[in-house]
Amino acid sequence: MKMNGDRIKELTLMLTRIRSVVGTLAENEVAQKIHEILRVLPYYKKNPQQLFFVDNKEDKIGRKSLIAMASGEKDENRDTVILLGHIDTVGISDYGSLENLATRPQDLADAFASVSLPENVRRDLESGDYLFGRGTLDMKSGVSILIHLLEVLTANMAEFSGNVVISFVSDEEGNSKGMLSCVPELVRLKKEFNLNYLIALDTDYTSERALSDPHRYLYAGTVGKLMPSFYVVGKETHVGDPFGGLDSNELSAALVRNINLNVALSDVLEGEVSVPPVTLRLKDLKPEYSVQTNRATEVYFNFSTLTSTPDMVLSKLKRMATVSFNEVLEKLTKEYRHFTTLMNLPFSALPWVEKVMTYEELYRLVSEKEPDLPQLLEAYARELADLEKYDEREISLRIVQRLHTLWGDKDPVIVLYFSPPYYPHIAVNGNTPVEKKLLHTLVAHTKTSTRNPVILRKFYPYISDLSYFALPGESALESLKENMPGFGVSYSLPLEEIRELSLPVTNIGPYGYDAHKYTERVEESYSFHRVPSMVLDTVLKMLGKA
Repeated sequence: MKMNGDRIKELTLMLTRIRSVVGTLAENEVAQKIHEILRVLPYYKKNPQQLFFVDNKEDKIGRKSLIAMASGEKDENRDTVILLGHIDTVGISDYGSLENLATRPQDLADAFASVSLPENVRRDLESGDYLFGRGTLDMKSGVSILIHLLEVLTANMAEFSGNVVISFVSDEEGNSKGMLSCVPELVRLKKEFNLNYLIALDTDYTSERALSDPHRYLYAGTVGKLMPSFYVVGKETHVGDPFGGLDSNELSAALVRNINLNVALSDVLEGEVSVPPVTLRLKDLKPEYSVQTNRATEVYFNFSTLTSTPDMVLSKLKRMATVSFNEVLEKLTKEYRHFTTLMNLPFSALPWVEKVMTYEELYRLVSEKEPDLPQLLEAYARELADLEKYDEREISLRIVQRLHTLWGDKDPVIVLYFSPPYYPHIAVNGNTPVEKKLLHTLVAHTKTSTRNPVILRKFYPYISDLSYFALPGESALESLKENMPGFGVSYSLPLEEIRELSLPVTNIGPYGYDAHKYTERVEESYSFHRVPSMVLDTVLKMLGKA
């Protein structure tokens, strides 16, 4: 069995032309196109029930994913490798005047010839070894590898032992509705066909880890993601009397200053370091313009994890919020003292005191006087979700606001909670025979000669659907549930099914540069000719009995 790089390039060009921007029904066009390609294969003509669509659960626009299963005929091997790839892309507005060419790689390359480009991009363009365009790297090329893998395997079923189940999922760039809807289906297939799942393999993109990095990467394990969020309440005042209040913007700025890009908050494990927290939103909540200072603000961060569980992240960031609050109070006192001195006015201590609490702590306080609090907040969450007007993060914020209102305290406070989504991290340490076999197989790939060294690293560094193949301990999840407003109503995870899977994960993907940028491009020689053989070899080695 051999993979054909030219066929993979052909498929990549075909899929890239479909503008499957996340959050649009064009995602379904990719699922439909893959279905059209696969359904004419003799294997799926004979076994049509092993190729089926999966509707995204609770999806306002009705997107779907596609699952394909293939069972070898060499013997009765129940061992199975799960593979996955996502069929959506980020948007194309960053292409500006070339937006109409964003998904037409050859035309885009021709247009780039007369456009000012960074030197490294120009060099890659002129090399002829790169396909440019939205989705070429992230991840139509990886999806094309999976399609062709099925073409190759199903053409050689007599010599194929074991099974593959491939999920082509939608909404990966959004809220992972596709993957979360496929997880129960994977469990169903496992039970229906008595499958023994071994690993999950993603073919998502890989790239340089630092500037001028010559390596190509394979990954065992995946990074996790939390969205720690802060509802910041100050005390409003007229701008002519700024020391008469406490500006929530000032408190929020201190949070950003102390948390954003703070590598001290990164996880470190066996030479791997998670990227530091990054601000994803900072917004004041005053609905109108006025000369009143802002009373409330929301801030949330992308928080990547390798080892930190939700309870650990809460502990870290509660400390940072306390530090930030006290820094603001110290600054205000200092500036107010300076101001009163210059004005020849008496100085007296400002009344504000530091107050930071988690959502769970606030919930317990309010529940003491509101015995029906669970029912009240659940009804409110359902009401917000039914409006189909707010996304999951906005619903969480509004639940926090409602809880704070029920509390009734008017003093400044910072409330720390989690917004959706949640992606668990997964480590592959060689603790089981399957993990040892996977690591041995991946290490073998690094020993083959290529123009650029291939390196095995832990933890795929870009947030991906690989996270939904295993979960941390129950106590860590309890902390998440208790501090994510709306969990189980406006946002939910198939926790029981994920725990049923509990698989080691790996990513063997195409290589390129600038995913999510207008200069996105995939390196053809490595991605279409080297990576596919590693994917096929990994599948066959994991399913082999040796």
